Amino acid sequence: MKTFRTILATLVVLVLLVITSRAANLTEGWRQEPFKYEIQHPYDLKTSDRYDFDATNNTHHFWIYFSDKPHAPPPNKTTARTEMRLETYNTGEHMFDGDVNISPGTFACIAQVFDAQHGPVAMLIAHPDGVVTIQLHDEPKIHDVVKTNAISHWWNLKIAEDTKLDGKIKIYADNLLIGTYNSRGPRDYYFKCGVYSRENSGRSEVLYRDVKMWAK
Repeated sequence: MKTFRTILATLVVLVLLVITSRAANLTEGWRQEPFKYEIQHPYDLKTSDRYDFDATNNTHHFWIYFSDKPHAPPPNKTTARTEMRLETYNTGEHMFDGDVNISPGTFACIAQVFDAQHGPVAMLIAHPDGVVTIQLHDEPKIHDVVKTNAISHWWNLKIAEDTKLDGKIKIYADNLLIGTYNSRGPRDYYFKCGVYSRENSGRSEVLYRDVKMWAK
């Protein structure tokens, strides 16, 4: 029994070392940057009605109901959201990095690469069955699976984007490359995370912790 436990403990340590190594390799050559953000939420509510931040564990808590109002008053007709809108960038490569925990029943966009002038480029959609897929505005037939069994536990999400001509967007789940997609070349972009409700959803909720921004 002791031998089995020793082997099991060794395997756990090795797995952790591999995961740590992958994370370190992904950020090698990048520099972590301080960032500012604003919280978008239903315009008729206070921020605290749909968002809170726990500084003791660096965790952002977002929730929304499909019946909520948009983040801006009429004529805005978008569906309800509670999202972190990060700073705009327009040169170099940038990467969003954060641990995410999706609550049961969530049907919402949980992260975006956003073109400031022309809307979303890439959206990550959390489905109630626990699958997270990518939706591309310019390639609507693509619905690649980013993560399965994604509900009620922490996993790491990284989204890298290169602003140059022919630049790419790369999606990583738990530090494994899931897919590489076309971006739109030089222009203003920003990342978003949180919950942007999908049609026929109810309550959607997500936690993000240790959010970081990287650049090179």
